[in-house]
Amino acid sequence: VPQVHVKPQDASLEAAGSYVLNLGTIYRALFTTLRIEPGKTLFVEGAATGTGLEALKSARNNGLQVTGMVSNNDRAEYIRGLGATGVINRKDSRYANAFTKVPADPQQWAEWEGKGEAILADYRAQNNGKLADYVVSHAGELSFPRSFQMLEENGVLTFYGASSGYHFTFMGKKGMRSPQEMFEKGSLRAGEAVLIYYGVDTLEDGIVDAVGLEAIESAREMGARIVVATYTDAQKEFVQSLGYGDAVRGVFSIEEIKRREGENFIWPETMPDFPNPKTETEQFKETVRFFTDYIFKPFGSAVAKYLRSPDNPRGYPDLVFERAGHDALGVSTTLLKPYTGRVVYSEEMNGRRYSFYAPQVWMRQRRVYMPTANIWGTHLSNAYEVIRMNEMIDANMLEITEPVFVEFEELPEAHQAMWENRHVGSTYVVNHAIPRAGLKTKDELYEAWAAQMNGTLE
Repeated sequence: VPQVHVKPQDASLEAAGSYVLNLGTIYRALFTTLRIEPGKTLFVEGAATGTGLEALKSARNNGLQVTGMVSNNDRAEYIRGLGATGVINRKDSRYANAFTKVPADPQQWAEWEGKGEAILADYRAQNNGKLADYVVSHAGELSFPRSFQMLEENGVLTFYGASSGYHFTFMGKKGMRSPQEMFEKGSLRAGEAVLIYYGVDTLEDGIVDAVGLEAIESAREMGARIVVATYTDAQKEFVQSLGYGDAVRGVFSIEEIKRREGENFIWPETMPDFPNPKTETEQFKETVRFFTDYIFKPFGSAVAKYLRSPDNPRGYPDLVFERAGHDALGVSTTLLKPYTGRVVYSEEMNGRRYSFYAPQVWMRQRRVYMPTANIWGTHLSNAYEVIRMNEMIDANMLEITEPVFVEFEELPEAHQAMWENRHVGSTYVVNHAIPRAGLKTKDELYEAWAAQMNGTLE
């Protein structure tokens, strides 16, 4: 694929009409969401094509060491030629059966982590012994768990798509911090609404949850509006007896929701295993409906009862204090206020599996903060970001990649190539009306049309 370093005003019509989607998405991921810094390391999925290619080139041009994941040796050589520091070929025989979701069975978690050691070792060998400060993910549920495993301590993963499925799983990383520190990391502000889970890990009496109590007290001191979700009625009564006053707007228990809703409410041990939306479309839709109707809505209604307001009619919390001892991340990320909502963990997460529904994080740009790692959703660019992106192109800090130009009758093959991951380049453009590729101005287009109508252009 020819690399064309041109100004936006000098781009061909096919490039000008297509570069903003991919490059704009990457601009937001790198410069708005991650706020990348020179000298750090980045791992990017699908680095030889599409948005992955744009991430590779953009980060390289801004002083990062970039390692890309590819699917064959030809693509590996291609991205090395573009300046990639390292390459992870996911089809390497040493990685056999490594790119999978984390299994739900706890007895298989350690084995699953072990299958990634060869990938981590190869990454370190190409990056001076360290893992990735940043990860850009978009390949979906089969790659995401390994990409998260690739994060260095305090690293950040951002993602904006899920081509292989939406059921995201990962294994937690080592480290713990106080609730106060995590509220500060999540930028909790006075007046914001916070949901705190209580009773996940209790003392022998089944009532006193030391971390839960610390979280309530810290959130109260920071001026938050608090709702507490306990597991049992006894825990609810204990929290209510502590005299937190107006800071705690409400306390409810999962037990009482079960009594009220009966068979219409199920509190999950983990996120339901979503079928592949491409191959099992109806089963996938049914699983989404089940999660929404039997898990999310009953629990969300209990939270919203205490948080509804004229500017927040659905009663979304701004922040959820999650717990390492259970896997409710799928519920919490669905429940959060869109675009600004945050989940924070403070406890040790190492050796435990967590799961969530990917679109709720990337499309709504929610964020998950953990003691030593972060997952931040990102999405399309806005008008301001496109202006800034074009300024960076003018300054040679970003590049416009010339698209692959195919004629209209070649559209089926182009789609099939993308479906089978045989495509090349950053973007495919299908020609519907342009007389020929490479035109750059309105006058050139009119002249080419006129020549075509006069029979002088084949």
